Amino acid sequence: MAAPMTLSWLTASRLWLVIDRHAALPRSCAEVALLCLQGGADVVLCRLKDMDAKDAFAVAAEVHAVCRDLGKPFVMSHDVGTAIALSADGVQLGVGDPPLAAVRQAVGGKMVIGYSTHSLEEAAQRFSEGADYVFLGPVFQTAEKLRYGPPLGLEVVEPALQLSGPVVFIGGIGEGNVEQLTALGGRRVAAISALQRVPDPLNAARRMRALLPL
Repeated sequence: MAAPMTLSWLTASRLWLVIDRHAALPRSCAEVALLCLQGGADVVLCRLKDMDAKDAFAVAAEVHAVCRDLGKPFVMSHDVGTAIALSADGVQLGVGDPPLAAVRQAVGGKMVIGYSTHSLEEAAQRFSEGADYVFLGPVFQTAEKLRYGPPLGLEVVEPALQLSGPVVFIGGIGEGNVEQLTALGGRRVAAISALQRVPDPLNAARRMRALLPL
């Protein structure tokens, strides 16, 4: 497991921005990160799977610089090499990525490791393998997560909170429904469209962060 000092930001974080270059348009990924962090987002997860490796590294480096300037955590999705090169605060894995144990050996104890999961059973398994946190979803219907099947629904929230580590809920979550999760005890959420496919990402992040418990 990661060192306790490293985990302090993870346990305190509530609102995660998941960077998606298509959702960010016409803004750059770095611009979206800046606006959302200024609005109150706690963490940026940079997900650039569909880009050329060289271009993806350049974009990730720009987003990482924004996070560093504002003193906010930067997590790289899938690309362990880029996470190491940028001294990221974390790396998030998914299906098709190297085994978690091998990634832990590569990144050491100063970087948290998360995992994208799509069922309570998978989430529990990833924690047992050593994940520091998991994303769990989709909770609600969302175009970004259609390939993962039907939404899990709100009934997944309370049992997820009994798992052995921090759970970040994702999938169709925005200002209009986040309080449905918080009413059940949910404390951490990740957003894509709700913070990027909007006219004003800064104030969207500000309003959404205000709805999450401290």
